[in-house]
Amino acid sequence: MKPLRLIIAAMAIIVSATVAAKDKDPENYHMRGILADGTEIEGYNETAFENFMFPFVTKVKLADTFGGETRTYTSDELKAVWFTSLGEDSVPVVYHAVKAQKGLPNLWNKNPKPHKKPVFLRLVYNGENVKGYIRPVADYTHGRTMSVTKYTYMIYYLTKDSDVAVAYWCETGDIVPAMKKVMKFYLREFPELVEMVDKGEIKSREFRDNPAFVLPLMDKYYKPKE
Repeated sequence: MKPLRLIIAAMAIIVSATVAAKDKDPENYHMRGILADGTEIEGYNETAFENFMFPFVTKVKLADTFGGETRTYTSDELKAVWFTSLGEDSVPVVYHAVKAQKGLPNLWNKNPKPHKKPVFLRLVYNGENVKGYIRPVADYTHGRTMSVTKYTYMIYYLTKDSDVAVAYWCETGDIVPAMKKVMKFYLREFPELVEMVDKGEIKSREFRDNPAFVLPLMDKYYKPKE
């Protein structure tokens, strides 16, 4: 598994490169996908990587030929889609249509409702029991004299016995009070990970710098729901 920060950096580079190469290389728009019935499809996405930088994407447009007439596939019809033009050393750009919580759980709402339709989330970890996803969000950092808005990422886990991806962290520049307690709250579905937080084996700085590093641990300690 590649660290989340490397994946995010790679996404930024890919998007920049794609925008610069727009209308020059059709392969930057080339995609494959799998429909709900298992049929494989192939085509050209009219906006390359750009639309996938926005949250809550529920539709993908593909054309049989580059620049041709497009057909719209909804997230109910299209279960997975990926770009084909990246080399073997590049970070894969794969999206799954996933039911996902609208936001982070909190003490007043421990199980936020999912979006009404599946949304396309980028796959960052593909384990046997747990999958990890990210999506872009706007982060607001408040200071004494000014506030800063930047686009960052929310990260999710999806266990194999659930149909809803659970949000467990949103990257932020703000100070998070009682970070140890916060981690234990978000990792509460995995008692072994909570114990690792108590023992200092999962450290606050490590979690904040790369929240995806706990995904293999979730996969390892996963237990089916009774």
